[in-house]
Amino acid sequence: MKKKNSGVLYQEKSRRLLFPSCFKIYENKIEVYFWPFKYEIPFSDIASVEVIEKIPFWIGWGLRVHPLKRKLYFAIHHGKGIRIKRKNGFWKEIVLSVKNPEKFISVLRTLKK
Repeated sequence: MKKKNSGVLYQEKSRRLLFPSCFKIYENKIEVYFWPFKYEIPFSDIASVEVIEKIPFWIGWGLRVHPLKRKLYFAIHHGKGIRIKRKNGFWKEIVLSVKNPEKFISVLRTLKK
């Protein structure tokens, strides 16, 4: 029998009616679930991670794409968030509106060592 959160080392869930989302950190990847989409970022593909002070209001809420700049936004609020810059892949920057960006990044840095 499989455990519900087997392998999950850190998790943040948002149960908002319009934008249910979940951000999970595993031993070797980040998994982002933003209904109905699921996106994974392997640690080997992360160039840098940083806290951003504010997600711009013009981004809106929900899953947002900026194909010309190759940015992907998972926006459930406009406060602090994190920006992940990737080494490879179409999406060069991914912005996550996690509730506790400092904790999220500290868990990532601990695992990436």
